[in-house]
Amino acid sequence: MAADPKAKPHRLSISPSYLALICCLIILLLIIGGYFELNRTRKSLKGILEKQGLTLLQGLEREIQSTVSVIDIIEEVPGSHLLNISLSIDFFALEDAIIDHLVEIALLVDRQALSESQLERLVRSERVTAIEVLNADSRSRVLGGDLSRYEPLLRGDREVLVLPFEKPRPDDDDRFSVALRRARGRGATVVSVDYHRMKELRRMFAIRNILETMGFGEGVEYVSVLDSSLSLIAHTGIEEGGEERNPSSLQREDSIHRVRSLRSGQEVLEVAKTLHLGGKPHGIMRVGLSTQGIRSILGLSRRNIIVSIGVLLVLGIAGVTLIYIDQNRHLRKVEEMEDRVRTAERLLALGKLGAGVAHEIRNPLNAIGMAVQRLGREFRPREGGEGEYHEIIRVIREEIQRVNHIVEQFVRFSRPSRLEFILASPAEIVENVSILFGEEARGQSIEMHKEMDPQLPPVMMDKEKITQALINIVTNSIQAMEEGGSLTLRGELDGRDWIKITISDTGKGIPEGEIEKALEYTYTTKEKGLGLGLPIAHKIIEEHGGRMTIESTVGTGTAVSLFLPVKGVPRKGEDEHTADKRAGRGG
Repeated sequence: MAADPKAKPHRLSISPSYLALICCLIILLLIIGGYFELNRTRKSLKGILEKQGLTLLQGLEREIQSTVSVIDIIEEVPGSHLLNISLSIDFFALEDAIIDHLVEIALLVDRQALSESQLERLVRSERVTAIEVLNADSRSRVLGGDLSRYEPLLRGDREVLVLPFEKPRPDDDDRFSVALRRARGRGATVVSVDYHRMKELRRMFAIRNILETMGFGEGVEYVSVLDSSLSLIAHTGIEEGGEERNPSSLQREDSIHRVRSLRSGQEVLEVAKTLHLGGKPHGIMRVGLSTQGIRSILGLSRRNIIVSIGVLLVLGIAGVTLIYIDQNRHLRKVEEMEDRVRTAERLLALGKLGAGVAHEIRNPLNAIGMAVQRLGREFRPREGGEGEYHEIIRVIREEIQRVNHIVEQFVRFSRPSRLEFILASPAEIVENVSILFGEEARGQSIEMHKEMDPQLPPVMMDKEKITQALINIVTNSIQAMEEGGSLTLRGELDGRDWIKITISDTGKGIPEGEIEKALEYTYTTKEKGLGLGLPIAHKIIEEHGGRMTIESTVGTGTAVSLFLPVKGVPRKGEDEHTADKRAGRGG
């Protein structure tokens, strides 16, 4: 007999190229995962730094708004800064800072010989009202020619002269001037601002004072404030922030941020926010935060990710290698599962086909049968043709019965099985089947033999279904021995867990390449057969938790082995131990 058809050569394998491809995929996935993790960490740290910068700018904005509010009150009430009240700012210090600023402009003009056009450009850039260079004998267009106020400078008695506003509530004609005695020759340089520019200068120097006195903490490289024309008005830190040339930035309600490099090469994260005064955009505040802490954390994260990738890579490659080494050991189980799936698919297809055949054929078949019965009973053939007539009627009725038998087999095969488990003896079932086929076997010159182990225990089974499976197999064996032969039914224990029933014949056998097809419902070697005998038997055995094998050699015969579990088949909701107790084998 041939070997078990399930013990076929290994068809599945993992080639080294596939192993290398899997390893490359693992490496790629780990690298991609590490990249995204590093990127996520970078975004998180950057978000934390952005929030830190925004919080700092919000605090700076509140401080500026508070200071400007005090300045507004002082400007609305002339002389209030002279009162003995507690103020959050030193108004006199602001005035001194403005005077120093105007003196610096005058010194710049005195040091350089500037033309009239250059003076006009300086006026626009410094946004002062006027810059005038006076000689003792000149007539000034700007100052209206009134030189009496500057006599102490022109005579050389004073170096600097401050001329405050003349009115308690200055108007556009009133000026605040600082005059500086020229270093070379007689004369003076006068720098004047109107009341509107004076108010702007007070706020500018107040903001500068806030930046100088506020503690911004470690990691803050610079803080700068720009006015509504986007000109720098206050700054503290290592260098000025990047220039802002987009006026639409003043209209943004949210903060903006960017990463930039300073002239020193240091990288900072710059956060910018609109400065609101009196509910209106007044300028832009910017803070530059060092990214050194982010880089340090990212460096540490990068090292940790590399180590993690290395460990996971080693574990992954080791796992894939173990699978590669172990795959041959599991190959047989994989192929067996595939065979079961294919068989289940074939049985499902056959079940659907059987249901369709039963529905479409049964009714017209019954009608044909009744019509043939009437022909045989009520109609008479012409004289001399009675024998031929009745023979035709007989043949038709036999063929109708055969078709009906086919339909019944399809219906039985497609109908879901309901197994009725009882404790039954396999030897008794084999004995009944041998008695059932004894006369038919003798009529075809077939010798039947029984070889049953007397120690076979009873098992839980559906007695009728197992009998049907044995009948189908024995029928195939008898039909395979047209010229007689030997049929053997053997029952024995296979190990401790299985009962093995083998039906072997000396028929013509099945070619080796067709043994697998024997369980397909479309396979048959008989001209008028359906090929359902073995598939039905196989289905019954599987429903009992067993298995069926076929061994065959052409010209020698075929052996079909049925394996039934000795333990009870668990019903729904119970385990094997409960099934054993139900079968009478438990403790």
